[in-house]
Amino acid sequence: MLNVGIIGLGGIARSHCDAIATLDDVQIVAVADLFEEPRKQYMETYGIPKGYSSHTELLDDDEVDAVAVVLGHQLHHRLTVDSLNAGKHVLVEKPMALSLEQCDDMIAAAGANQRKLMVGLSQHFYGTSLAAKAILDSGELGPVITGVCYMSKNWTIESRRPQYRSRYHGGGMWICNGVHVVDRLTWMMASQAMSVSASIGTRAHYQAGDDSATAFIRYKNGTAGVAVSVGYADGGPDYSCQIICANGSLRFSEHGEQYVRVGKGDKWEDRPFEDPPAPMTNEWKAFAESIEKDIEPATGGRYGRQIMEILFAAEESAITREEVVLESGLDWTYQPNGAPITTEHGWV
Repeated sequence: MLNVGIIGLGGIARSHCDAIATLDDVQIVAVADLFEEPRKQYMETYGIPKGYSSHTELLDDDEVDAVAVVLGHQLHHRLTVDSLNAGKHVLVEKPMALSLEQCDDMIAAAGANQRKLMVGLSQHFYGTSLAAKAILDSGELGPVITGVCYMSKNWTIESRRPQYRSRYHGGGMWICNGVHVVDRLTWMMASQAMSVSASIGTRAHYQAGDDSATAFIRYKNGTAGVAVSVGYADGGPDYSCQIICANGSLRFSEHGEQYVRVGKGDKWEDRPFEDPPAPMTNEWKAFAESIEKDIEPATGGRYGRQIMEILFAAEESAITREEVVLESGLDWTYQPNGAPITTEHGWV
């Protein structure tokens, strides 16, 4: 049994708790939050025995094997490093951190303490995403030519917390939600990124973070794709991803209209997919499996860093109005530790 502690009890913590409730080999034994009311609420709703007012108290609990860090983006680095140094495995929410230096600190802490570090890139684990990836991996559609991924939705600025409206704290549409689009596109393109050219700005709202981005990403296998992330004030949502291959096309979406479709013979046909019991069930199942089998997580620290490197390079490109070659762009990033990997590994 994997005993988990949840650090931070904002809205997304409910999704983590709901997912863990669907698994037989994972249970929540403690939660931590500065405020007493959410602690009581979560403990009562999910039958959690222990609640702490700080993450340091929770990390002193020897019963806790692993933690989920689900606080504001600006806290991911510190709390993850603290948790790893306390001997806990960590599932940290996206985005991984606010700089590559912070990502490197987190990866180093995981290695030094021989603990698993996984980034909560949830779109890897939806039933629609898994079905789409399986179709591509089967070779049915032939080699990938290009891809376009969208996340265009209402930014709901009236209810959005201040830290998510400020780039200083890691907010803005590109970091908050563009991370999903870049992850999904990169996973489907099955390669590491080489360079980015992007336009990013604040065009629909008055805030200290962006609300729209379009990025052209070149990959090391010779392909290229486009990631579009827009938080509009009013409009119609689009969460789709389309991959064009040599012998067919693929479309899929999890939110809004949920589907997986294959295009052949000038028409589209729906393909089956399996919904998990809760949106994050497969994510937690993968995290628990990485710990139990001592394998590299599907969206481990180095994969999470690669996604952040693309996001940061896109921001640089938007400022300089030039294509930016990634720090790792002229060479292949490699697996340094020789650990076994899961068959759903992020870079496959």
